[in-house]
Parts: sequence; structure tokens; C-alpha cells
Amino acid sequence: MKILITGSNGFVGSALIQKLDDLGHDVLGVDNNFETNYKIHNKTINADLALDNLTKILPKNIELIVHCAAAKSDFGISNDEYYKDNVVATRKLMDFAVDNKVSKVIYFSTVSVYGHDNILKDETQQLNSNTVYGDTKLEGEYEVRRWVSECDDYKLIILRPSLIYGVNNFTNMYNLINSMNKNMFFKIGTGNHIKSMVSINNLIEMTLFIFNSSFKSNVQVFNCIDKPYLTVNNLMKIISNDKSFHMPYISIPVWVAYLLILPFELLSYISGKDFKYNWNRLAKFCKATDYRSKKLYSLGYIQKFKTNDEIKNVVEWYKQINKIK
Repeated sequence: MKILITGSNGFVGSALIQKLDDLGHDVLGVDNNFETNYKIHNKTINADLALDNLTKILPKNIELIVHCAAAKSDFGISNDEYYKDNVVATRKLMDFAVDNKVSKVIYFSTVSVYGHDNILKDETQQLNSNTVYGDTKLEGEYEVRRWVSECDDYKLIILRPSLIYGVNNFTNMYNLINSMNKNMFFKIGTGNHIKSMVSINNLIEMTLFIFNSSFKSNVQVFNCIDKPYLTVNNLMKIISNDKSFHMPYISIPVWVAYLLILPFELLSYISGKDFKYNWNRLAKFCKATDYRSKKLYSLGYIQKFKTNDEIKNVVEWYKQINKIK
């Protein structure tokens, strides 16, 4: 197939474009960020989906669009930037899809569209986002649904992954492993809350499995979560199985953690710099994110990569790049 992947220089997009290339598809990437830790595909266009004229930039014979591009960060992104990159860019991309009769779209959304209120959620739950990121990704879902309404033969798949982790990703999982390597003295709260996750390897397998499945409806929505559903304690125990890392010695209440992080929050506010410790990251870490891929597993999907092994692979990668024996 002739496939366009947006955000192809990002963590998910770069992994997916390489996989599809290996499978023999004719893939084309588009991204506006070339300062990346990930492999850049040799057929990648430098463009801003929200600002550039896509009709002049993109080819007309695309059969499938995989829309991975999005603004997401715990620091430094304004509400206007979220709206531009997650809503306006999606709207313009779908206008291009309508004009050029693209018949298939996979849209990478997020479990954040459900909101973060510590209630277990599957695909049947009400959408109640309570973050700017979740709000704008949900608006993006409305834009792709507008496209699919243009024709009964069009096929739309909306994927809602939870926390995505893997080798070469320097975000949540890396930060936790890094803390546990540097004599993490205390943990925040009990650590008994679920943190839903999906490894990048399993997310790619889920995407291919869903796309190759047959459905009566032309719109399908799936959460993408690995099993088992781990608590923070479960996760830290897997990491601490390696002798280079250890469990925290004591637990402190969440409100104490907020007080300890207050100086970093103030410094970030004054200087505009990211000191890695802020209330936004703390709030995310301390809240349960208990989402389930009920619909996906009911189709017969079998998880290819075991969660324990995927976490251990990230630990080994961390040790390698930080020269830890």
C-alpha cells in the first residue's frame, strides 16, 4: 500500500514506519521536527501539517494515512500550540484526505480522552477529558470522524494507547529507572495504584492486528494496553530485580511530595526552564491510570511481547547508554 505516516520522526511514528517498510509497503513520512533521537526514514518530508499547503507537498495517490503527529509534553507547550498541532493539523490533514479520496485512516489518540479520575475504563466509558492534551486529542477524534462520514466505504481506526514505553524513549519509564538507579530514597504514596502501559513493540503489533481484522462498522475504537495491569509497586519490583536498582526505603504522603517539589515549580515558573520535577508530573505519577483493552483481547489478539521482558529490555538499554555494568 501507499502509506503516509505523520509524526514519522517521533517515537511511535519512527517505529511504525520502519515496520511497514520492512513489510514491503511504500511508506512516506512527514514531520516538522528533525532534531530527534529516533531513526529518520529516507522518504520523510519536512512540513508543518497545520501551516503548510498539503496539496502541494503530499502525493495524491495515498491509500492509508496513519496520523501519529501530536503535541504532548509535561512542560513548555502552550494551549495554543496544543490546539494548533492536535486540532488544526488534524483538520487540514482530513481536508486533504477528503479532497484526495484517501479511504483508510488510523488515528493515534490517547486514553486521556476519558479523563484521569481513577476509575477503571474500557472503550464503553464516557469521554470526559480533564487536560488540554486530552481535550485537543478528542477534538482530533471529531475531525477524523468528520472525514469518515464522507463515504460509507471509508475505514477509520481510532487507537487510544496508555503510557507508551520502550528502548530509545527518554520519558516516563526512563525517568523512573533513572531515579531507582540514583538511590531513590522514598516513594510517593503507597504505590498500589495501577499504571496502565503499552510497550512500543506491542503497540505496533496491536496496530497491525486491528488493521488486518474485519469489521461490519467503518469506525472502530480500541484502547491499547498491555497485560498484566501493573501497579507502581509491581513495576518497581521488576526494575529492582536488576542489582543496579533498588526499591525506595520509605513512603511519604503525596502532600509532602508537593511541598518538596514546590521550589522546582517556582524556579520553572520564574526561569521558564524544565527542572524535571513539577506538579504536573507528580500528579500524573500519583494517579491511577487503570484502562483496559477489553475490546482488543475479545477479538483474539494475543500479546506477542511479555511485559516483564519489555521492561527488562528498557533497563538493559538504560544500563548500556549510561555505562552501568
